[in-house]
Amino acid sequence: MKKEVINILFALVYVCWSINIYAQADTATVTYVGDSVSKLRDEKEKLMMEAKKLSFEGNIGQAVISYSKAIEIDPKCDACYYELANILIYMDKEQEAKENAEKAYNLDPDNPWFALLHARLCYHFKEYGKAQRLFKQILVHHSKKQDVWFGLASAYEEQKLYPEALGILDSMLIRFGENDDISYRIFNISMDIANYDRAISEIKKLADNYPGDPRFATLLADAYVENGNDDLAIETYDLAIATNESFSPALLGKAELFRKKGRFTDYFKTLQQYTGNRDISPEAKAEYLNLVLKIPSFANHFKSNIDTLFVILSAVHPVSMKLQLMRAHYFAATQRPELSISILGQLTDMDGENKEIWLQLLSIEYGLKMYGQLEESSQKAIISDPGYAMFYMYSALALWSQKKAKPAIEILEKGIAKARYDTMFMDNALSFLGDIYFSINKSKKAFAYYEKALKINPQNATVLNNYAYYLCLAKSKHLDKAHTMSSKAVELENNNPSFLDTYAYILFLQGKYAEAKKIFRKALAFGGDESAVVLDHYADTLDKLGERAIAEIYWSQALDKPDCLNPEQIKKKLKGN
Repeated sequence: MKKEVINILFALVYVCWSINIYAQADTATVTYVGDSVSKLRDEKEKLMMEAKKLSFEGNIGQAVISYSKAIEIDPKCDACYYELANILIYMDKEQEAKENAEKAYNLDPDNPWFALLHARLCYHFKEYGKAQRLFKQILVHHSKKQDVWFGLASAYEEQKLYPEALGILDSMLIRFGENDDISYRIFNISMDIANYDRAISEIKKLADNYPGDPRFATLLADAYVENGNDDLAIETYDLAIATNESFSPALLGKAELFRKKGRFTDYFKTLQQYTGNRDISPEAKAEYLNLVLKIPSFANHFKSNIDTLFVILSAVHPVSMKLQLMRAHYFAATQRPELSISILGQLTDMDGENKEIWLQLLSIEYGLKMYGQLEESSQKAIISDPGYAMFYMYSALALWSQKKAKPAIEILEKGIAKARYDTMFMDNALSFLGDIYFSINKSKKAFAYYEKALKINPQNATVLNNYAYYLCLAKSKHLDKAHTMSSKAVELENNNPSFLDTYAYILFLQGKYAEAKKIFRKALAFGGDESAVVLDHYADTLDKLGERAIAEIYWSQALDKPDCLNPEQIKKKLKGN
């Protein structure tokens, strides 16, 4: 054999041997990698099984951890994202659930369960257009799933695409036949778009199918009301009430129909039936009556009828604190405070720790200027709850209104000691102390308390106004400081006649009469024309501007006001002194 041929054969053998060696090495590598992948897959599946077991046992937190670890092993584990999303929904973590459901869907868009969960979460987050597209996608291959059809109808409805929603529901009727849920949904949409004939047609099916259920009869009656069939509506409400005498929607629906038609005898007769039913909760009755009593003219006009309702309520629910409180408020609103106070007094005996009762009692007594009684009531309230700051405020108001300045100061200081962390009370109490001290000619102490109040709340317009006004009365050299505070108060509340009066009066004291006149006119426009102080100050300004004749008109008006405290001074001004 020739040498060249031998060399070639040797080379071929070497190459084949090398290939074989490398092939063996590659096979070993593939086997190694395959084993690793297999182990990871096994570990992932083990974690998923563990997560399911933990979830089934109620150990939700650990189940989340297991699914998260499985996802770390395989970031494309669509089933992991799906299961994790379901658990997160259970944990009320809807946003995280939505993110995971979307990942599962993106990994396998053809999986109907992934698409359905994603669609429902999009709907939950009001992404109705996206939910609509997902529901439609699912129906292409899964047209027998009624919940998906309903989901699609709801997505259209939320986008106010009512014809499309009704079209879906009509398609369901053709596909699935007559169905209570479909009829009910068609009824609701038809009511929304004022298609009352269709609404009546659909809900009548349910009322006929379930004659013992007052809900459907009541809804049918409601539809008759909207369609203008009052007689049929009353007849149908009566059918519902005959089925269940304590069914509130039927009783109130009938009552409201009478009220809207001005048939008040029938209205109150139906309400008596409603309020007298022991099976209807006092809370429900209180909620409805609260709406009625929000119209003061109505409550005053039908006082005797409403009195009768409260008599019935007191007999049926004698221990309902909510109704008794409402009754007390009603008597106060209809100018019978003595009855209100009597009820509240009885309630404090029954439940002396109820703050709402005490506050209502104190508020009425203060509003009626019953300061002696308020003093007594507020002291009892403080004993019932020494830590509640507002009771100290009412007590101080009662004392100060009786010109008992020192006891008022003492009670406020006690309140401050008890309520150091109640910044609103502290702010008001410190401001109040400033007012009291100024009233007893202790302006230095008054200003110190105003400064403390402004440290707590520099934006307290009332403190800024009072401090500025008293400052300009006590120390004319501090007019610039008073001007700064007053202008800030006006900036915070630019339609408050008292604040505008203070600001204008400071301008007057600074000799800026033309500017003061403009601000005074604004104060008068916002109700200052009812205040003797504002009228007097404005007249002074007009006098300085040489408008004596007009000034005398405003001084005369100030004298006629019930709050005029300096009539002799104004009379001197009118005489020309």
